Amino acid sequence: MLKKKPTRLKLEGYNEDHVPEPLLEALTKLRKSGHDALLVGGCIRDYLLGFTPKDFDSVTDAKPEQLIKILPRTRIIGRRFRLVQLRARREIYEIATYRREAHSSLLKRYLKSHGAMADNAYGNQNQDAFRRDFTINAIYYDPHKREVIDHVGGLKDIEDRVLRCLGPADVRFHEDPVRILRAARLSAKLDLKIDDEVLEAIQVHKSQLRNVNRPRLRDELLKLFLTGHGESSYQALQRMDLLGFVFPQHPECEGMIIQSMREADERIASGFNATPAYLFGTMLWHIYADELRALQAGSRRRGKASLKRDRACKNTIQKARDYVAISRNYMDFIAGMYSLQPFLEHKNATDKVLGHPQLRAAVHLLNLRAAAGEVSQNLVKWWESRQPPRRTRRKNRAPQQAKNPTSKKGSRRRRRNSPQTDKSRRR
Repeated sequence: MLKKKPTRLKLEGYNEDHVPEPLLEALTKLRKSGHDALLVGGCIRDYLLGFTPKDFDSVTDAKPEQLIKILPRTRIIGRRFRLVQLRARREIYEIATYRREAHSSLLKRYLKSHGAMADNAYGNQNQDAFRRDFTINAIYYDPHKREVIDHVGGLKDIEDRVLRCLGPADVRFHEDPVRILRAARLSAKLDLKIDDEVLEAIQVHKSQLRNVNRPRLRDELLKLFLTGHGESSYQALQRMDLLGFVFPQHPECEGMIIQSMREADERIASGFNATPAYLFGTMLWHIYADELRALQAGSRRRGKASLKRDRACKNTIQKARDYVAISRNYMDFIAGMYSLQPFLEHKNATDKVLGHPQLRAAVHLLNLRAAAGEVSQNLVKWWESRQPPRRTRRKNRAPQQAKNPTSKKGSRRRRRNSPQTDKSRRR
């Protein structure tokens, strides 16, 4: 059977306007060494759909071992998929080698143990295109010839604004259930209609999301909710009945979550970062409130209120960890935000409260609670006039662990000195 020739489309001006110069230089060097050097995926897809391209993924026929010999400041990363990282001008770019579908026996063995597909089986450009998840993600761009290359009909789907799987959707989602979340994210981000076959397969395989690796699921949720289209992504998950498979749910949480998503989208659009721990904290608030009420009602002893709050927070985080990975830093951030709520409710503006690192996040949560009718809006205004000014933080920076205001200087563990340092000290 003869292979169908790919569709080619000239694309002038893309190199100069969008491709980062260090990456373009690396791709040019690869081509001069006799290898393919193409861009693929989201950077072309988004541009053709009218969005500003951001993530520049590159692909080549050169093996990772060849790449690190041709390009300086590179290293091989990954075990499941071996990629090459290129460091240039404080930026990191990833270059992959063409791959093909894994051999069927390898696929069956991996599916049995992990529920997802892994391969490092190298292939050619055509094979690499057909092993991708969606047609719109399998479009290549050759910066040397300044042309788009389409093996799979992705250009037609972009024109029709349709999200379609490459190959049978049922097989694709069985190979990797995370593709279900990608379908929801892309449809929300790019305003695409999901193909009927894809929607049917999502309903068949959505329960497999409970088997996804928890850190990987957390990363997918952050892409859904914290890249500027959180509200529409959340609503897409609602429509497809996916929320209960990726995060603990509460019947009263919807309004607060949608409002927090909307605020996060506005912050990102204004150039600020949005904190993942804060978002998780708002999503879990009603579950925490129920846990706290149950502890207060079930305890005959009066006990210390802070201990019950700590226990309620730990129980809540544990419920969330049954779905996604939540780090200790995130847990401390959420605990600080929750623990401040009773102080805020009673206008207890002590130095300790005003200096707490999670005060701004706690006041934001108080504002969401006021919108839900839990507290007065006047209380929120009272605190907003007293909280410290916002500090601009770099995007994608993880929240720092809350410091204990009662800790003393010098209480941190001393680093063990090297033998040379000890000798010089004795002298």
